[in-house]
Amino acid sequence: MKQNLNTQVNSENSILGEKIDFNGEFANEYDDIAHKAIPAFHSIYELTQHLLRNKLTKESRILVAGAGTGKEIIDCSQNNPHWSFTGFDPAEQMLSIAKKKVAAAFLENKISFIQGIIDDVTKKEFDAATSILVMHFLPDDGTKLNFLKGIADRLKPGAPIILVDLEGEIGSDEYNTLSGAWKDQQIFKRSEINRVNEEFALREKEVCIIPQKRIESLLEEGGFIKIHKFFKAYLFGGYVAEKK
Repeated sequence: MKQNLNTQVNSENSILGEKIDFNGEFANEYDDIAHKAIPAFHSIYELTQHLLRNKLTKESRILVAGAGTGKEIIDCSQNNPHWSFTGFDPAEQMLSIAKKKVAAAFLENKISFIQGIIDDVTKKEFDAATSILVMHFLPDDGTKLNFLKGIADRLKPGAPIILVDLEGEIGSDEYNTLSGAWKDQQIFKRSEINRVNEEFALREKEVCIIPQKRIESLLEEGGFIKIHKFFKAYLFGGYVAEKK
């Protein structure tokens, strides 16, 4: 699994439309690019926080998959000072940026990071987990399932997971309609027709997009129940579930 994940997150990425490296310059550009390219980007994190607040007591430990540059963790921590976080990510440069942000916000006593994948997280009994814009980088050859099983294994029974991912059945009418609207939005906002076209072509080639039914099936197989969809923005879908 570790080799597969590292291969995926260092491959061509849909946001830039070119070969990038999460350990390279892209790490410095991610925060600026993501909020432009991902529909309702800020709403994803706002909705996630309130889902967690509705489920958790004040003192809670949260596992964050794909911690990236730290936005998700820092926002949650500042709004919920009684929570603590463990974030993991295989990209050293992304975590370097996250650590600097955490230090600047004086949150080192609440937030820790692990460079690696879910297999490298040794702690268990977390009260909740989040996987936001992560799993679509993993192939559906058992890697996605192992990823979810690994998260479930580190949660308390009944603990919630928040999952947000690209979704859809490539070639279907729904996919074409939503993808077309998303592309139009990107061209309208950014005025970069060629670049946007390249991004969308690469996304279908490099990112492992699966339909909603498959995501729900993987969550069930991975050890989760009470699966509910809480978010939809073009090809992005958000789910909340509980560990069995």
